[in-house]
Amino acid sequence: MSNRTVIWVRDALVITLSIYVVFSITMAPWSNLKSEEPLADTCDTGCAPAMIYPEDGYYHYKNSILFDWAPVSVSYHVIVSEVGTGIIVHEENLTGVTESTTSRLPEGDYVSRVYYKGMQGSIFASEPLISTGDHSLNSSMKIAFSWEKIDVKYSIEIREHKETEHVIIHVKGDLEDTSYEFKDFTNGVTYSWSVYAVDSLGYSSESSDYRELNIDTTKFLAYELFDNWEVPFVFLGVLMVIALQAGVFLAREESND
Repeated sequence: MSNRTVIWVRDALVITLSIYVVFSITMAPWSNLKSEEPLADTCDTGCAPAMIYPEDGYYHYKNSILFDWAPVSVSYHVIVSEVGTGIIVHEENLTGVTESTTSRLPEGDYVSRVYYKGMQGSIFASEPLISTGDHSLNSSMKIAFSWEKIDVKYSIEIREHKETEHVIIHVKGDLEDTSYEFKDFTNGVTYSWSVYAVDSLGYSSESSDYRELNIDTTKFLAYELFDNWEVPFVFLGVLMVIALQAGVFLAREESND
């Protein structure tokens, strides 16, 4: 095998190895390395909304930020029974919908009842009755019925961290969306935020744990670099490719000499 062929084979192997290293680093599930606290799934009148952004301890570089959290769902308990006997002919638990249809029932009189199971995670001692309906069937058929939706709105609370206390500086309620922008932060100050849900029956969910937020332009770049592990490793992979290619070029020059 000639020297030129050996050089080309070596070059091909080096390039293939470099591409593989960069691809492997880029596709690695680095986000899975971050530990997340498990959310509660049973709460008296509803569990707190899951907070999405910003994460705890985040450094931000502007005096405004768009807070984001997951929506809270509500559930209903539906029962249809025979009038007189009380025999239940249809029962189901529904989440996020406000209508139900039974299977085909015999001729007769029936009553439907809808109970409110509450926001996600609720453990009511007794479910509130929110809707009833009477249904008379002259022949065998299905019963379809609906009820009024229980709406959910959100409240957000922002605190400023002072030397000896945490002072509430802003509260905003009756939010229909699951995001809210606040535009009055001060650079160099640490804040924290929390959010909870309130339904149209007046029940409030638990409040989420406070997440810390740092407004500091001088630390933002360093935070972004070291918090996102993909960035430095991708840079390292690129540098490896450049270094290997430079070595190949010098080796060719020596062979030609």
